[in-house]
Amino acid sequence: MEPEQMERILKEHIRLCSDLHDLFIEEGKIMRSTGTAPDEDFLKKKQEFLPALDKGLELLQRINEDPTAFDRSVGPLVEEARSQVMKLMMLDRENERLLLKTSLPPKMKQAYGKAAAGQVAKAYSKYAKG
Repeated sequence: MEPEQMERILKEHIRLCSDLHDLFIEEGKIMRSTGTAPDEDFLKKKQEFLPALDKGLELLQRINEDPTAFDRSVGPLVEEARSQVMKLMMLDRENERLLLKTSLPPKMKQAYGKAAAGQVAKAYSKYAKG
């Protein structure tokens, strides 16, 4: 693959990841503000990104398999693309937790509340003394 083509694909992938990041932020805001999962229209909007995202991930996988087969000039773009993917993965994991919380029955939602300051440390303090 020509360096220009790789550069174009990587730049498109980075742009796509940025757009997805914004969408994931919106998804989290929806779940936090409404306490419910996003609607079907929102999920369809999210699915529309998959084909282009797969193309970028495929290129990154090929670069990972044999980094010497690719022009070094795209190295900074590869690192930026990897960084964007990691950000998406972390944000998606956070959204998965929110989705789980929104799908819990009401009584379990109350039990899922935030721990009081120091409560976790206090609960584990008996294990810290050794």
